[in-house]
Amino acid sequence: MSGPADGFRHILIGYARVSTADQNPDHQIDALLRAGVDRDNIHVDTASGAKASRPKLDFVMQLLREGDTLKVTRLDRLSCSVLHLVILGADPVRLGTRLAGGWPFSAVCPRW
Repeated sequence: MSGPADGFRHILIGYARVSTADQNPDHQIDALLRAGVDRDNIHVDTASGAKASRPKLDFVMQLLREGDTLKVTRLDRLSCSVLHLVILGADPVRLGTRLAGGWPFSAVCPRW
């Protein structure tokens, strides 16, 4: 099986977050599915956005490879802190990945 012309895998990885177990992430999951993210590539945390370390987000950051795109429905799902967004962006820039956030995923930041 041959890969894309540029040699990168180009996987869409989705991340959703709710702050409490009382909240329902289904609308975020549905939006990620409509944006082309495979259900198996959607990862959901139940944790405050103020927490720097979240199990699924940590896992997603390890999954990202050059050519991949991380999709979130809104940037505040990724982090509530601008400083944390900058810190999160350090590895993806090095890896050559992209972030697509906001509805309808119009805020695409090449190489973050």
